[in-house]
Amino acid sequence: MSSARACNLLIDVGNTFLKWGLFRTSVDGAAHENRIESGHALLEEITALPAQFAKLPTPASIVISNVAGTRVRATTIRMLEVWPDAPAPYWLVPQHVQCGVTNSYRNPAQLGSDRWAALIGARQLLGPRAAMVVVCGTATTIDFLAADGQFKGGMIMPGLGLMLRSLHEGTAALPDQDGEFFAYPTQTVDAITSGCQHAQAGAIERLYAMERRGTPDVVCVLSGGAAGAVAPRLSIPFEPHDNLVLEGLYRISQSL
Repeated sequence: MSSARACNLLIDVGNTFLKWGLFRTSVDGAAHENRIESGHALLEEITALPAQFAKLPTPASIVISNVAGTRVRATTIRMLEVWPDAPAPYWLVPQHVQCGVTNSYRNPAQLGSDRWAALIGARQLLGPRAAMVVVCGTATTIDFLAADGQFKGGMIMPGLGLMLRSLHEGTAALPDQDGEFFAYPTQTVDAITSGCQHAQAGAIERLYAMERRGTPDVVCVLSGGAAGAVAPRLSIPFEPHDNLVLEGLYRISQSL
């Protein structure tokens, strides 16, 4: 393999954004230590990415997690045609066992590929430690990983943005405006923002407390686009990570 092609393109297609990263194929270190370039785009802006990708070398491999459905999958395939000689992408489908993580779903493929990649990413970062893997995106997912790599199960709840929008769309009087967090809000927009951030933090803290009863050394790992808004409200210890899904995709790309 030539040095010009010694890189992997990893793509995380979520419900709102496509996030991507170009990484060296080194087998040592975590993804963030081997990142060459990265970026993101709203799903409706994917068609603008080829102009940016055309400046990058042809990747040696392409690994994709897609939870946005077949229409976005087709758009993503067309986007990759900017490299005529690029390899066929590997579309992540959760397995029973992969990269040291065991899937407890009765049908492993039904687990979201983003959740599966995040679990593998957490395992890569923490090693053989019990983890509560929290990804705050369009949805907030809270998944539990045993020290031996067993995915025990997890929860899905509306993300911070969905909570905010549901209050506006489901009521006649509540405004659709940005508010700020206050301990004691005195206007409606701030009451909405403060309440939704408390709701996210409260669910995370509740599940962390429940898990600690049986697993006192569990580590909470926090990631996702809305993590920055939720993190200041947490009263529990946690380890932040920029993008656990890409971290997991990096580990998977190294194993293929």
